[in-house]
Amino acid sequence: MKGCDFIFYTPEDQYPGMPHGEMCGDIMPFYWEGRYILFFLYKYCIYAVETEDFVHYGNLRLVLQNGSPDEQDWHAATGSVFHHDGTFYFYYTGFCEGNRGVPGKYEQAVLRAVSTDLIHWTKDRDYFFPPDTRFYGDRHWRDPHVFWNPQLERFCMLITATEKDGAVLRDGCTAVYVSDDVKHWEHYQTIYSPRTFPTHECHDAFQMGDRWYLTFSNYSRWWETRYRSAMSFNGPWEMPDQDDMFDGREFYAAKTVTDGKKRYLVGWLSIRKDCRDDGRFVWGGNACVHELVQREDQTLGVRMVEAVRRSFRRKLPLQIHGYEGIWNLEERSQMSADTDSEQLTGISEDGFGWASLGELEDPCLFEATLRWKPGTKAVGLMIHASGEKLERWCQLRLELTHQKIVMDYYNRIDGDQSYIDERPVRFRDGEARVQLLVSGTIMQVYVDDVALTTRCYSVQSDLMGVFTEYGTVSCIQPRLMAR
Repeated sequence: MKGCDFIFYTPEDQYPGMPHGEMCGDIMPFYWEGRYILFFLYKYCIYAVETEDFVHYGNLRLVLQNGSPDEQDWHAATGSVFHHDGTFYFYYTGFCEGNRGVPGKYEQAVLRAVSTDLIHWTKDRDYFFPPDTRFYGDRHWRDPHVFWNPQLERFCMLITATEKDGAVLRDGCTAVYVSDDVKHWEHYQTIYSPRTFPTHECHDAFQMGDRWYLTFSNYSRWWETRYRSAMSFNGPWEMPDQDDMFDGREFYAAKTVTDGKKRYLVGWLSIRKDCRDDGRFVWGGNACVHELVQREDQTLGVRMVEAVRRSFRRKLPLQIHGYEGIWNLEERSQMSADTDSEQLTGISEDGFGWASLGELEDPCLFEATLRWKPGTKAVGLMIHASGEKLERWCQLRLELTHQKIVMDYYNRIDGDQSYIDERPVRFRDGEARVQLLVSGTIMQVYVDDVALTTRCYSVQSDLMGVFTEYGTVSCIQPRLMAR
């Protein structure tokens, strides 16, 4: 199966009624000799697909077949790949729901497979690492993540675990085991146990500069990937003041991978049940990749992968038309010599005003700088806009007084109780760089170094534009690009 080649990888097209397990989930990225190998869960087995740029993907291949209902890996699940001394080690989770509550058996255990070429894998039938009940609870025991720890000068394995006698649904913790040979492991300590979440799934730990970062995912509220930072691997692990997430509420199980120069965050974007805007978000979806950025204050942001941006080479014509408010287009000849494109300015002091910029293709990329005057309440983009009276639309809102970005939709009416996709942003200097990537049902937005990725099933393509509410916006150097 070829899978999807439109930026956001998935092994097959999504369709209404798609069963759990038939989607791409819990991606385990690994870099080797110029290529990124994305191991992922699919059909209760572990598969892999390769890419060199996060734009084009090869054919998927089976890595680990799941076992029988009587075997520990009835479902082969999340783990990590590590290379040492000529051998690739794949530590993964063996799920067997039928073992729950059975004396002497375990619902979850850490298992191991080995390879010499990343293609052919052999399960190590002699390796079995069940929950370590000396220190932890006996149920949640999964997602082993192995890495070299330069501070400890030993190999480390992070494990999703629970406190042995913790509070119900607040006992999630990060267990650490260490090794000198990537084969034999001993308990080190619990490095993070905030008594907040039921579990911390799909851990990762890495250094950027002089800081350590710990990432994990949690499903108790939304699908969410969070992070903490510390000066030492041993902690204390601090929560960022404003924002401890990398993307919206559908970006899950993200782990990092580096080529030695840049570090990328690879997770999956959930789909909605039956591919409907009013369906609940379910497990699994499309691969979603960001480049990690360390800010001056040591917090983390993200930006678009540069190879993804460069893959959009064909310039689409701008077709500007003002619908509400007063709009003025400054041509290149009227502007300064160092400006290579137009500037569209709109004024709508008594409410909402918008202008179209052109027609979307699938996929396409839009980029511009949005600038606003003091006192303006909101500016942003209209996406998938259609109808003589703007009957259908999606809207990226930069809510300036609230210091956040929001993705809103035309069909959120009549007391719709589904949550709004939003992210906190620190707007500075009265402007923001905005990028919008549209591919199928997916809309991915970057506002400076903050991302918000979400979906819309009911409307696709049509017009895009810019808007302002109770104020003035300028759209500077707009570019609409296709592949």
